[in-house]
Amino acid sequence: MSRTVIVTPFGRPQQLAAACVLSDIPGEVVPIGEFSAVVQDGTSIAEGNRAAAKLSALAGKHEVLLMVRSEEQIDAAHYRHGEREADVPAGLALTNLPGELEKLLLEVLDPQDVDGHIDTSTMTRLQASQVTMTPARAALARTALLWAVLVLLALVVLVSALIGVMNGFTAGWVVMALAVLVGGFGVWRMRALLTGARTEAA
Repeated sequence: MSRTVIVTPFGRPQQLAAACVLSDIPGEVVPIGEFSAVVQDGTSIAEGNRAAAKLSALAGKHEVLLMVRSEEQIDAAHYRHGEREADVPAGLALTNLPGELEKLLLEVLDPQDVDGHIDTSTMTRLQASQVTMTPARAALARTALLWAVLVLLALVVLVSALIGVMNGFTAGWVVMALAVLVGGFGVWRMRALLTGARTEAA
């Protein structure tokens, strides 16, 4: 039986659990000192490498530590920016981190027995998105939603005015023109908001 433990710089287990759910990384998330780790059982070395690479891409400049125990061997490596940066001595990595890491790796300690444990299978993608949403992004989403509602209302008015014109309501042309202007401005504002958000994220 193999066990993989990936130690990340995420300070809150909820953040790491959300990142795992959104990145399709299964496992049990536990706090380890000031860090958070995801524990996987029965995964291959290749699967562990892929998971560590994904999480290190999300962690940016911070290192992610991958530790894999298979039979009597323990392999350890640092990942950064989505790439395997260097192999590290397993003993050194274990010495510099809390004792829970070694116990988890050797299966002396079960993830479920660690305070703050989170099973990623119990978190939905919607819940994960809510955890990762900052106040600024939440405000942006609310603003974009308001503009979307305005565009929808403008579309309803446009269709109603078109029906009125077809029934001889000549003033409907003016209403249609206003609806197109309002709807077009709403679409432009939504695109500007979303483009700005993508630029900041990049």
